[in-house]
Amino acid sequence: MQRFAVALETGPKGRMLAQALEWIGWCRAGKDEAKALNQLVTAGLRYAQVAQRAGLIFVTPSSIEAFEIVELIPGTATTDFGAPGVPLTSDLEPLTEEEIERYLDLLTACWATFDDDLHCIPADLRDLKPERGRSPSAVRLHLLETERMHLSAFGPAFRHPDAAHVAEQEAVVREQLLAELRTVPRKEVLIPRRRYGFAWTSRFAVRRSAWHAPDHAWELLERLGR
Repeated sequence: MQRFAVALETGPKGRMLAQALEWIGWCRAGKDEAKALNQLVTAGLRYAQVAQRAGLIFVTPSSIEAFEIVELIPGTATTDFGAPGVPLTSDLEPLTEEEIERYLDLLTACWATFDDDLHCIPADLRDLKPERGRSPSAVRLHLLETERMHLSAFGPAFRHPDAAHVAEQEAVVREQLLAELRTVPRKEVLIPRRRYGFAWTSRFAVRRSAWHAPDHAWELLERLGR
């Protein structure tokens, strides 16, 4: 059986976030450890499509027995909300050329997954707000705003997006993130940069971006009953 290294982040209210270290974007939350890990197993089928899009071989786990917990870390209120809130120990480690290439492929695949699921929704329904949550168009704008925050981890200052030109800004910020990742010094210890309430490293920013796009992509799929 293939084993997956997993980190568990615990929020102040006890909610847990399970994150597969080598597979950025494969990350799910639950009320406790067992629920978070089982959610991760369930999401494995969807994540397999992300990995395939990135050109990587991924074996979907059948149970939580496939997971090896390698880190337990206290999180923040962001963790209780269901999002990565703090850097893991591994987020401080130097990046290698091979890891950067893998991150580039997976991050691009995560974005493409969101794009595909968004475009499954007819254009005339994308501004329709559900009873709970954001409209698909508002989700897209939210992702763009957050990607600009992720970009700030590399140095550029955060700027609020223009809601009238989302597609153009979306393409630019994604390319900027990929370009910044390509220029990260290899084999150099990563020093956190505190901005906008987070302690950023390039690993943490990329890992968080990779979580965010599929998380909302799968939300849209569930609205479609898929």
